[in-house]
Amino acid sequence: MTFFAQTPSRLRGRIAALREAVERYPGRVAAAVGSTLLLSSATAFGLAEYGPQPQLPPATTLSIPLAIDVAPQVQALDDQPQPVYTTAHVRASDTVESLLRRLQVTDPAQLRGLVASADLRALLDASGRVVTAKVNSVGQLVQLQARLPQTAQTRPEKSSQSAGVGHAQVPRRETWRLLTLTSQPGGGFASTVTQESAQAQLRMATGVVQSTLFAAADEAHMPDAVATQLVNLFAGEVNFRRSLRPGDRFTVVWRQYDAGGQTLRVGRILSAQITNGGVTHAAVWFDPRDDKKAAGYYKPDGRSLTRAFLLSPLPYDRLTSGYGWRISPIFHKPEFHEGIDLAIPVGTPVRTIADGRVVYAGWGTGYGKYVKVVHPDGFATIYSHLSQFEVHVGERVKQGEVVARSGNTGWSTGPHLYFQFFVDGRPVNPLTIAHYSPKGSAVPADLRSAFFAQTSDPAKMLALVPGPEVASGANQAPAQVALRNG
Repeated sequence: MTFFAQTPSRLRGRIAALREAVERYPGRVAAAVGSTLLLSSATAFGLAEYGPQPQLPPATTLSIPLAIDVAPQVQALDDQPQPVYTTAHVRASDTVESLLRRLQVTDPAQLRGLVASADLRALLDASGRVVTAKVNSVGQLVQLQARLPQTAQTRPEKSSQSAGVGHAQVPRRETWRLLTLTSQPGGGFASTVTQESAQAQLRMATGVVQSTLFAAADEAHMPDAVATQLVNLFAGEVNFRRSLRPGDRFTVVWRQYDAGGQTLRVGRILSAQITNGGVTHAAVWFDPRDDKKAAGYYKPDGRSLTRAFLLSPLPYDRLTSGYGWRISPIFHKPEFHEGIDLAIPVGTPVRTIADGRVVYAGWGTGYGKYVKVVHPDGFATIYSHLSQFEVHVGERVKQGEVVARSGNTGWSTGPHLYFQFFVDGRPVNPLTIAHYSPKGSAVPADLRSAFFAQTSDPAKMLALVPGPEVASGANQAPAQVALRNG
C-alpha cells in the first residue's frame, strides 16, 4: 500500500489496466508470450552449426637422431692452404728477395732458393715490369709469371724515351718471352720460357692544356714517352717552354704493343697535331720501303718537319737561370753565365740535341760530371752537373739519344742541368737554337705518291678522336681510342 501511495496516479492507472486485461483474457496473453519465446529460439538455432563436430587426430612429432661428425671435414679445410694471387711491379731498387716479399712470399726456405734464380735476377733489369704470383696461405710460392726482355722480328726503333725524330724501322709484330716458375711436389721449381707475340695497336688521344703539356698528357692517359716525342716533333714549330698557353690542344696517334693486359712497349707517333695560340701544326710519319734516307716526319703536304737540333735536351724543365750576366749563387759576385740552368729531378734522362760524337765524359771543376758532344758544321753542346754517364768518349750518338742522367754534382745549389750551346767554339744563348737549326728536305718528287698513300690513313685517324672541347667538358673523361693495326 505504501508503494501505490507513493506512485503517481498515471502509473497506477496503467498497472490496474494490465491486471484487468490478464484477468479478463488469460489465453491471449499466454499466446503472445509463447510467440515471443519461439522467435528467440529460431534465431538462436540459425546461429548454431548443424550436426556433431568431427574429432581431429592429435599432433605427432617425429624425431630422427643424426650422427654427423663434421670435425674432420672442418679440420681438413683448415689444413688445406688457400691460394692468394698477387701482383707487383719491379722497382729500380729491387732485389729478388724484396720483390718476392712484396708478392707475399715469406717462406724462408723458398726465399733462400729463389734468390739464386738467374731468371728472377733477369727481371730486375727493367723497372716497371709486371710480375704475378700465386702464393698459398703459409707464404709459399705456387707459381710465378713475368715477361722477360723481348726481341723484335725486325730491328726495333730506339727507345721511345730517347726517340727524337730520327729514322728507324718499326716492327708491326713483336715477340716476347713469358717466364713461368711452378713449384714441384718434391720441392724446387720447374722453369719454362715460352715465346709469345703481340700485334701492334694504334692508340689515339686528345687533350687540352690547362697548366703544362705533361699534365694534360696525364689527364688524357697518354704516356710520358709519347708526350716527349710530341715535344721533339714540334720543337721547331712551338716553343713549349715559353709559348704554350691554357686552351692549347693536341691530338696524337701512336703505335703501342700490348699483350696479356700489359703494355710491352710504346712506339713512335704516327700522326699528330697541336694548336698553339690559334695556329694548328700537323705532322705524319713517312717510312718508304725503297728509300730509308727519306724516312722522317713531314707536314701533311710533304714539307719536312725534321730539324738539325732539338730545342731542349730534357723532356720537360723549368728555366731557373738564363744566359748572360748574373750574380753567382756560389761566389755571390757578378759573372757571365754562358748557358742556361734547367731545374730537373736527379736521374732524369739527358738527350743530345743532334747527331754527333762524344769528345768528353768525365769530371770538370765547377761542372761536376759533364758530357761534351761535337756536331757537324762547327756546333757543340755541353751537359753538366750529371749523376751518371750513358756514353763513353769516342762514341757516335744520334739526335735524341740519352747520353747521361741529370744530377747535382760540382758547383751546384740544387738538382739541375747546366746546358751550353757553342757555334764555332763560341757560346751562344741555347734559347736561340731554332735560329741555327735548318729544316730537312721535303719529300722527294718520286716518292710523293707513296707518301700520300701511306700517310692518308694516319692523318684521317686524327678526325676519329672526339674534339678536345668535348673531352674537356663537364663530367667528360679525356678521350683515348685503341684500334688494332694488322
